Amino acid sequence: MFIYIKHGDNDQFLVNTNCTVVVLMQYMKTRLRLAESELIDLYDERGVLKFLFMPQNSHESACVLLKARESFIACIIKRTSDGAYTSVTSLLSSVHSALIETLQTQIDNLEKTRLKQLHVLEALMTAPMGFKITKKRKKVTHVNAADEVQRHTGDRKSRN
Repeated sequence: MFIYIKHGDNDQFLVNTNCTVVVLMQYMKTRLRLAESELIDLYDERGVLKFLFMPQNSHESACVLLKARESFIACIIKRTSDGAYTSVTSLLSSVHSALIETLQTQIDNLEKTRLKQLHVLEALMTAPMGFKITKKRKKVTHVNAADEVQRHTGDRKSRN
């Protein structure tokens, strides 16, 4: 299966997606003459990022994540030295500003999610030994005898 990668001044090339995402990304970096250290991704015509750079997608088959015969645009994701996602730059020279805003919103949301995950990890690391962090349980319906059900309804109880 093949996809089209758009870049530059409306240039494009074909890519075979019958490989892992890691291999696809390496090939795209070579083809686009980017440094190995660059963090790249693809987005579709509507501005939806594919998040190919995320670790959970790296060993996935590219043909599972990218629909055959579609066109995608290459972009560079910028991160700070501490790993924060800061911006996205399209490698296509003529991109509508609304599309850039859509891409940046997705990167901002990704950064918010990353920060939340960091806070959870910090809380787990600082929690005292033997202390378990659990989710709240929903109220349980108790079944007493055959066809008799009690439900908690505040201060009063009713039987059906």
